[in-house]
Amino acid sequence: MNMLPLVSVLIPLYNAQQYIADTIIKIKRQTYPNIEVIIVDDHSTDESLKVAQQYASEQIHVYVNPLKGGNSARNYAFLQSKGEYVKFMDADDYCSDNLIKSQIERILSEGTRQTVVFSPVRMYYPDGQRLLPPRGIDRDYVPGIELLLDIWRGKGFNCPHCHLMHRSLVDRVKGWNERIIKNQDGEFFARIYAAADKALSVRSEYAVWWQTGNGVSMQMSLKAIDSVCETHRIISNLIYSYRNDEETRKICGRLMGSYIFFNYPLIKPLLPQIEAYCKETNTVLFLPKRRSISVLKFLFGWKIAAIISNKYLK
Repeated sequence: MNMLPLVSVLIPLYNAQQYIADTIIKIKRQTYPNIEVIIVDDHSTDESLKVAQQYASEQIHVYVNPLKGGNSARNYAFLQSKGEYVKFMDADDYCSDNLIKSQIERILSEGTRQTVVFSPVRMYYPDGQRLLPPRGIDRDYVPGIELLLDIWRGKGFNCPHCHLMHRSLVDRVKGWNERIIKNQDGEFFARIYAAADKALSVRSEYAVWWQTGNGVSMQMSLKAIDSVCETHRIISNLIYSYRNDEETRKICGRLMGSYIFFNYPLIKPLLPQIEAYCKETNTVLFLPKRRSISVLKFLFGWKIAAIISNKYLK
């Protein structure tokens, strides 16, 4: 076992007392034998920390975040870890039993220290529903940013624990952005893809994304929406640095336009800065075409529908 590289599973923990024990137990079922688990409690107000501490051992290490916030907890977990390879995971998620073993085998045989490996995702709901999202991204990409382009084309998506990578790749992108409060994983893994020489697919195993209805992904404040807009700018700039042409500008314009469409009127105060960015980068925003005007009129009235359609519907 000492010849096998150590894999660090990094888990930020916040108010997940009903999930964390099951998550830990399922990690211990992984068939890959050389794993450490780093759990960082982000000042939970329930019994999450106490539950996690019951599983503390030579393999499972539990800390309290010296700062505050999910991304700072992830960065602190990374600093405490010793693994040559790392996997980021949330406190209510888990993987198929052979996922880490299969991903390590793939990255050791065909990857480098700058390669990310990923697997499909299944979405599980508390009512027993299980969803396998449509995926057109389960293939290899060279360079890794081509995976980002396909995700932004709408061909599929990943969640954090779909991935495994060498810790030097995390160092290269300088960890998680602690200013971001929403779309944190989208922004972080966009930078990972942009820095990766390859993104290798392991289709035989999968990550389970547990849909609890809680957490930062449910935040819809103006601050959260502003955070998503910032991630769109960051990711668009990564794409434009790789390739700036009509197709990539349309890819970015459609995604930004859809976000405006589905979050209006909350996003209205942010429109001037969005417009300025689009003008600067020559990005044209596209709203969803199907029944766009009738939906806008139903939701906001004909005046707002006219304003939005005149500005953004091309």
